[in-house]
Amino acid sequence: MAIFITPEGGVTLQALLLLTGVPLVGIGQYHSSADFVATLMGGSSATRPIQSTIGLVCISAGLLLALIAVLVNSDDEGYSERRLSLKYDMMPPKDVLEEIRNNHRIVQTGKKSGGVKPTAAKENKVKIMRAAICSLSSLAIRLSKEQKQRKLKEAAKTQSSDDPLNIAAAEASWADRFLHKPHELELVCQEGAYLVINMYPSEDATVASALSLLALVAGDSMVRKRNIEEADRFGLNEPIAAMRKALKRSKECLNPTELDERFSAELQRKGCLLMGAMSDKDKDIATKIVDEDGLVAVLDALDWFRCHEDIANWGLWAIFSLCYEHRGNKAELVKLDGIRRICGVMKDIPECEEVARHGIAIVFDLLRELPETLVDVSKIRQVAIGSGVQKRVKEAMVQFPQSKEIVMMGQQMLVATGYKGEIPHFSMAQFVR
Repeated sequence: MAIFITPEGGVTLQALLLLTGVPLVGIGQYHSSADFVATLMGGSSATRPIQSTIGLVCISAGLLLALIAVLVNSDDEGYSERRLSLKYDMMPPKDVLEEIRNNHRIVQTGKKSGGVKPTAAKENKVKIMRAAICSLSSLAIRLSKEQKQRKLKEAAKTQSSDDPLNIAAAEASWADRFLHKPHELELVCQEGAYLVINMYPSEDATVASALSLLALVAGDSMVRKRNIEEADRFGLNEPIAAMRKALKRSKECLNPTELDERFSAELQRKGCLLMGAMSDKDKDIATKIVDEDGLVAVLDALDWFRCHEDIANWGLWAIFSLCYEHRGNKAELVKLDGIRRICGVMKDIPECEEVARHGIAIVFDLLRELPETLVDVSKIRQVAIGSGVQKRVKEAMVQFPQSKEIVMMGQQMLVATGYKGEIPHFSMAQFVR
């Protein structure tokens, strides 16, 4: 429609020509007794009514200008992104990765030479960034589809032959030859994401795309092995540093637009999701993340976006994954004043059940008596009381009486910290409701 309507809502020249030409052709036909098609297509200019001739000229000119407009506007941002997305969707993932590598080499060469004109350098940067985002998005879509098909195949092995899931898997079996070997696609995605972070570590758009893709592959065992054994290329420090630098940019921005703030918050949400996904059920990774200031990054994101529900939810989940039954990381959380900061999140977002559940679960795990613990639990209890944990826990229990986890953990925490007031009790009737 942009070729017929101007950005201000007016009519373009090609639209005006078409609107003028069609009525003129109709008028010419009205004044002519000859066959309409024969008059227009076969008749000579002498026998064709002047209105029809002018109308045909207008329509032809309008269509020609419309075609030119399409060609000229083919480089606009929306069209380019759709074209890139289609291109990468049709390419094998390894070829997509190779193109990311080529763009990475171009960027690194440009950084070293520094001889490119500023205008050309900016245009090239925008072009490569757009390609990077579209390529990672394409890999994410391909990964999601392949992971679903893998689950389909695994589930089909345990289902009866007349089960719909089994039938669907059989129907999809023709595509088996397009599936990658175990871990292969995940490793392609991991390398692509790290290359993009390395290309433009200070650009929120590219960093957000890379963090999102890394979160999708974070549970793969070979991806995690690379994080530890090939730390020079796939170190956990890179996404953590990118996340922290992005937050620093947000803090330093004096007049951010609503769109800037929303996008910055989304980047931090993806960063928190990545921290939690990487550390989930893996103490070695959890230890390494905390050593690289990943816990600091999550806590700082919670502090800055303290009223953002999604960041609070995934940030607290990340902290739980990092610290669950991990004495060293628990000690670091206490050292970073984590209990007070968690209570602050629960205070600022009191109406989100997931925030309350994750916050209580973290503190509950901190306050448990564990054999051979390296941390003095009684001191942690005093810190928790001083941070207002009793008030926050009781508020959550009153707010979400139907949540068995919140109420049961809350009861034990209030008793363990010597709460003197009335302690809410879990009701099965509330839970059933």
